[in-house]
Amino acid sequence: MKLLRLYQDQAREHPGEAKYMLVANAIAQGVEDGCLAPGESLPTHRELAEALGVTIGTVSRGYAEAAQRGLTVGVTGRGTFVTAPCHDVDVYEGAGRMHDLGFIAPFEYLNPDLNEAVAELSRYADLKELSNYQQPRGLLRHREAGAHWAGRYGLAVSPENLLVCAGAQHALLTVLASLFNPGDRIAAEQLSYPLLKQLARRLRLNLTPVRMDQGGMLPDSLEAACRAGGIKGLYLMPTCQNPTLAQIPEYRRRELVEICRRYDVMIIEDDVYALSLEHNLPPLASLAPERCCFIASTSEALSGGLRIAYLCPPDAVFAELERTISYTISMAPPLMAELATMWIRNGTADRVLAAKRREAAERNALARQLLDGFPLETRTTGFFCWLKLPDPWAAVAFAEAARQRGIIVADSDLFALNHASPEQGVRLALGGVRTREALADALGTLAGMLHG
Repeated sequence: MKLLRLYQDQAREHPGEAKYMLVANAIAQGVEDGCLAPGESLPTHRELAEALGVTIGTVSRGYAEAAQRGLTVGVTGRGTFVTAPCHDVDVYEGAGRMHDLGFIAPFEYLNPDLNEAVAELSRYADLKELSNYQQPRGLLRHREAGAHWAGRYGLAVSPENLLVCAGAQHALLTVLASLFNPGDRIAAEQLSYPLLKQLARRLRLNLTPVRMDQGGMLPDSLEAACRAGGIKGLYLMPTCQNPTLAQIPEYRRRELVEICRRYDVMIIEDDVYALSLEHNLPPLASLAPERCCFIASTSEALSGGLRIAYLCPPDAVFAELERTISYTISMAPPLMAELATMWIRNGTADRVLAAKRREAAERNALARQLLDGFPLETRTTGFFCWLKLPDPWAAVAFAEAARQRGIIVADSDLFALNHASPEQGVRLALGGVRTREALADALGTLAGMLHG
């Protein structure tokens, strides 16, 4: 055992040192010497305590001290891992500056010019009307634009069957709060949108993870969950899954829909990144309009500050969803909805989305080049990619080591519905840094970590 030898060395050199400090110092020495590699798993508290002849509490304090120094990170259900010290954070412009590959903020410098948009809006729109209360579902022209936008996703919907929401998160909250009760069980991909976990916790809903592969959610796993009983809803991102980029083929979409029909499961289709890709796959909402709530967002494609999304639900639950909008925010901000409407109608939305896809294509090519040889999932014009980590890396340890090097990534534990992730990986958002040069620096650093 490496740590036993390192501990013994420290004990000989520092005979009066507290035992827990000897444990921490042994880890520090191993990291500095290269004896303990980044991502390496350390012995369990019990194993090390028995090997060293000390109490479990002593080892726990030693591990805590090592974590405080940034040498290790604990992963629930998996153990303690080496993160390694870092001396190169300041190589970026400005000491302490971070390159954020964790948060998906797609190419914000390509967003529409808000100054120009507001000026144009003031020339043609009745702004006084927009300062008044409106019906919770939104103005008709806003819903007409929403129906046009939903058509970009391949969904034909009438403006009369559409609700304007204050962003995709609000749309998701509206569905969960309206259609489910505390204790109800929602099935979702085993790695899923982190906000789903937060909302489920707030609303006291239970989440059931469903296994996936590269083709997305597995029908047999969903059926097994439904057979076990209690599944009331299904949440999924079928075209560009966050974080894995999995895409469900049409035949499997039809299988999932039939399972939901058999077990009377309501579907929440939150495919907010679908517009980043060229595809002709049918939305689940077009296959099962009687049981699918479809969310079409503008924020990811146009502007993060444009908090407008369009919720397309079954007729049977439309009134209940509209009541929830009324109870929570009265209405989506009419001025924001008018701005989205103008951009959709005058072609700005299409131009901005096309520009972001072009930039995404360049950055995906860069990621494939710099991370060549590692299991990297990409889409030609996707706004993020998914890096599966080789042994011995744990995702949390890798994320911490990257943070010490000035790079933020999103580790798989953030997305796992269970306490521990079924696979070790990190999501890399490609649009959070402004320049390709900055992205290349960050990706090159990550490649260096993987190469050891």
